Amino acid sequence: MEKLKIVILTNLYPPQVIGGYERAIADCARLLHCRHHEVLVLTSDTQAHTTNCTETDSEPIIRRCLSLGGAWTNQGTYWFSPEQVASVTQKNRQILAQELLAFQPDVCLAGNIDFLGLELLEQILAAGVPVAHYVMNANPGYFPELAPRSSQHQYLTCSDWLRQHLQQQGYPTETTQVIYPGAAVEEFYQAELPSHAELRIAYASLVMPYKGADVLIEALSLLHAAGVKFRATIAGGTIQPEFVQALHEFIESEGMQELVEFPGALSRQELKQLYRTHNVLVFPSRFQEPFGISQIEAMGAGLTLITSGTGGAGEIIENGKSGFLFESENCLALAEVLSSLPTDPAEWEAITQKGQQRAMLQFSQARAVEQLESVLSKLAARACSKIDNGQ
Repeated sequence: MEKLKIVILTNLYPPQVIGGYERAIADCARLLHCRHHEVLVLTSDTQAHTTNCTETDSEPIIRRCLSLGGAWTNQGTYWFSPEQVASVTQKNRQILAQELLAFQPDVCLAGNIDFLGLELLEQILAAGVPVAHYVMNANPGYFPELAPRSSQHQYLTCSDWLRQHLQQQGYPTETTQVIYPGAAVEEFYQAELPSHAELRIAYASLVMPYKGADVLIEALSLLHAAGVKFRATIAGGTIQPEFVQALHEFIESEGMQELVEFPGALSRQELKQLYRTHNVLVFPSRFQEPFGISQIEAMGAGLTLITSGTGGAGEIIENGKSGFLFESENCLALAEVLSSLPTDPAEWEAITQKGQQRAMLQFSQARAVEQLESVLSKLAARACSKIDNGQ
């Protein structure tokens, strides 16, 4: 396959992250770079969201030269004043023009453009560079009526649910392709399954209300009251410390403070260690998830996945075969699934093995990057053909 010059536009890039979107786009950048494409990442330098997510030795060129027109706070997201946004946009457009002129990309892969704005994508398209926008949020960051109608623009979605969701909202999805972002399953894979002697329950996501950490904590209190033995780890960062404090207070009121740990946000290496010492991952999200990468990582590591299956998260397992679904926000249903596992160890192990096999076969990053590479190559080839034909 012909090697491409790929510019990647995204608002945050590791180690500056909020969730899985940033890590997934970074994995795409790294894997495309490892496949000998020339990759340039254009992103912001937003120090407030720096985490312990470390860079690798095989990173592409990363320029943290853009600025954001808004911010994430514990009250939610907000845009700066119109005057500030106009100034930021003007500076970003100037920087982007210089980078495009110097790099001369064949194609652009766009990630999360929240607070960067649609204007930068339009500028890239106007420069004759085709754009594949890999959407992993409930919308691409702008209203449907503003969506690019160029034949050089294509949406990629991280799940079939998200593709249908965009279509229902009125975005032009005729050429949309679903590419499950997958996970580094080879890195997380454990040939020997974790011990099933006792429930060791992990949660690995943002510790926020919409992610349902409180649903899991309530289920744990039901297990505790019923005398079911367990230990649990709630891993992940937050932008709502008061929510985490409320969880701590509830845990203490239930006498579970010795059973539940909160290590905060973990690096990939620390996640691997978490999965070595746990045998269940609970994914209790209460909102419509575009996908849910932590589920794949845990399945690859040999953990049993118990998920609310909201949105695209429901495409990851086959209920009762490779994992378990429970009704979102239903802590009783979650507690029932958790407490049932130790009662049938053979069935528990069989479902765990099927889950691990499914993760390795269906959701590897190698499979995802091959599909992504194909889309980018076709877009670049079509753009080149139009130039050759004088269009």
